Amino acid sequence: MNPLLRNSEAHVFVRSLDEAVISFEDEHHLDRVLRLDPDDPITVSDGVGSWVAGTWSRDRGLRVTSERFHEPHGPWLVVGVAIPKSDRPELVVQKLSELGVDRILLFETARSVVRWDLDRRHKQLERLGRIRREASMQSRRVYLPTLEFTTYAQAIEAPGMAIAEPGGRDVIDASVRGILVGPEGGFDRDELDFAVPKISLGNTVLRVETAAIVAGFALTQWHGDRATSDH
Repeated sequence: MNPLLRNSEAHVFVRSLDEAVISFEDEHHLDRVLRLDPDDPITVSDGVGSWVAGTWSRDRGLRVTSERFHEPHGPWLVVGVAIPKSDRPELVVQKLSELGVDRILLFETARSVVRWDLDRRHKQLERLGRIRREASMQSRRVYLPTLEFTTYAQAIEAPGMAIAEPGGRDVIDASVRGILVGPEGGFDRDELDFAVPKISLGNTVLRVETAAIVAGFALTQWHGDRATSDH
């Protein structure tokens, strides 16, 4: 990670770096929560790989102090998860965003206990979208991950997808760019019949949210290690 990103006092997203406007909510966070001094370094990203360093104060606004950087992007990594219970979707979205997963999918399966109607789906995605953004700011990401509610059938058809399954004998390699995690009862037989790799996430029985985080870590580590070794 570029030291300017790592050492910044705060990291925020804007719609465009050409006319960078920090949102009211982010200004409040910088001013009232973090209590930044006018010369404290911050970084600002457009969420699609480009970013700059600068300073901010309520009186002076944003002042850019660096050239514009753009970070190259490797394979887009995906973790899909059957909606977990209670407030556990928050944990899943937060940690997958911090890890560097690019696309987070939520879906229902035949054995799902948690099911969202259309109204609840919209409310949850709005709330989880804020968590995704905050986690990406905290972890100094310059690519903002996408968050979607989809169907299992659509998720499994995505290129490079695998299934997390106890006892799975396949391994993550360059062809695997996404892992789907089932509900507490596991995927049913029809859902496992797709001709995709079956990946084991360890020798113990994991909660849904734990399995999703392990899957995200495994993907980002494998592909991150290969990207590092290629340079």
